Amino acid sequence: MKKTEPTYNDREIRAFLEEGCEFDGKLNFSGVVRLNGRFRGDIDSEDTLIIGETALIEGNVRVGFAIVGGRVIGDITTKHCTEILATGLIEGSVTSPSLISHEGAQMLGQLNVQREIPALTRLSTIPGTQSVTV
Repeated sequence: MKKTEPTYNDREIRAFLEEGCEFDGKLNFSGVVRLNGRFRGDIDSEDTLIIGETALIEGNVRVGFAIVGGRVIGDITTKHCTEILATGLIEGSVTSPSLISHEGAQMLGQLNVQREIPALTRLSTIPGTQSVTV
């Protein structure tokens, strides 16, 4: 199975909330979004959210990829991967099929690393033996 990793550069970032800025509401986006300021509300996307070192997010995050360098007060659910940088702090649960945690990263909450369970298949039966399901 091919591993899917986020790739981006500064020119691909579609939205940016700079340090010192605050926003209350709901955020839906496509592409890469970087938050360095304060955001209150829920965030939903299939794509990549970068939470910078100076960011404070108060709300639930549901994205494809999350890179956490700041503080999140709320639950994070990712479709592909959650990465917590050395400066990251999460106060809430994280549910993700893949987790990368750097030395110094902090998390206060529950962690659920869940991969998709493959479909069950029946192996062929050899005469004189029992069949096996895996």
